[in-house]
Amino acid sequence: MTSQKMPEDELKREIREYLDKRKVLVLCTCSNNIPRATPMDFYTDQDSFNIYVGPAPGRKVKNIEENPEISIGIYTPMSEGKIQGMQITASGKKNLIFLKEGDEEFEKVQKIVRGKRKLLLKIIPEKIELLDYDFIKLGYSRLQILEFNK
Repeated sequence: MTSQKMPEDELKREIREYLDKRKVLVLCTCSNNIPRATPMDFYTDQDSFNIYVGPAPGRKVKNIEENPEISIGIYTPMSEGKIQGMQITASGKKNLIFLKEGDEEFEKVQKIVRGKRKLLLKIIPEKIELLDYDFIKLGYSRLQILEFNK
């Protein structure tokens, strides 16, 4: 088993390709030691790895307000014959930004998400972990990690 790290530019291309092919994530939040995992459609900004979701008011929004630490899971169904998955982590109010009508960025984001939303959540990743067993065929470790400056 190799532990070879993929060059950053190649890893960024792999991450972009993976995100562009998927439409659903699982947003994991937690408050008072009670975790919540919510499947949601998502959208990405093509100029960055920012993720946008349109959360309906409810437990996940309250959890983020109380505990701004989230994890996102995105996976490839086993029926596709591949073992692939992505984990994204972000924390803090600077990386988890709620956008509402009237906010400077809201209208820009509203144009990339499907349907009219009253609330949007901008997630700025701190770390993206991409697992792909096909990386081994290329001489790389199956788990590749991209960390962003905090």
